Amino acid sequence: MSLESERFNRQIAIFGARGQEKIHSTKVVLVGFGGLGTFVLPQLCLLGVKHLTVVEHETFSSTNRNRYMGFLHSDFDAEQGIGIDKVVVAERIAKGIDPEIDITLIKNKLESREAFDAIAKSDIVVGCLDSDGARSILNELCIAYGVTYIDLASEVFENGTFGGRVAVVKDGTGCLHCMGDSLDQTEVRRYLANDTQLENEARVYGVEKESLAIGSGPSVVDLNGIIASLGVQEFKLLITDPQNSSRYLNYRGHLKIISKVSVDQHSNCYCCSLFKKKEAANVWRYLKAVNC
Repeated sequence: MSLESERFNRQIAIFGARGQEKIHSTKVVLVGFGGLGTFVLPQLCLLGVKHLTVVEHETFSSTNRNRYMGFLHSDFDAEQGIGIDKVVVAERIAKGIDPEIDITLIKNKLESREAFDAIAKSDIVVGCLDSDGARSILNELCIAYGVTYIDLASEVFENGTFGGRVAVVKDGTGCLHCMGDSLDQTEVRRYLANDTQLENEARVYGVEKESLAIGSGPSVVDLNGIIASLGVQEFKLLITDPQNSSRYLNYRGHLKIISKVSVDQHSNCYCCSLFKKKEAANVWRYLKAVNC
């Protein structure tokens, strides 16, 4: 037995050598290397993913230190108030697990040509985003190019309840707009709005424009770990045992419940209708809309 086979022999005992080969050959893009993404990436590498792209434009900050796995205390300079680029840590973790991994780092936002190119050419995208606006764009992009999209979300609510979900978008049969809890359309609209549009809306409501921005809510390390592991489990099943994979899982931590939500095909969903239309879907318009 080769060292490589020995490394994965306990996994091969579960889903076979063919399943392991499929994991090796799958091209994966991880969008977002934050609270969720830092749990997802090492698990993907440990499973044996060999082709990985990480899309993340931010640097490590002081408030990230309560929940980011794999980051060191020295990755944030408290005196200078400057943190390390998150993608640098992503590479450090991936290469530490598997020096031979083919990892591409995109230090840019989702709405960049290099990120769009990588996603369009991938097999599976795992989204670990904070904003429903960005989720909406990624949802449409993956549908247009026929890429399976696993979207992860965790949330702590004001009334003390907490949980999250894993949604799998594939085959043009149900997406983030038409299945499960759907997306916050106000948040999507504001994400895509320009400064003038936001200023006009703020005047209507009699508030400051900054108050319309979507801020980061409470977050804790264990919740992110649970949702990330559920997402990686669905990733593994999609590749090695698709018959047992799920389309939508809801986790309610305060109730200790994981529920499987049935997904019906919505024939009138605009986004689903764009399945595999590629350039004809005109999803590249978002590069101008967000970066204008």
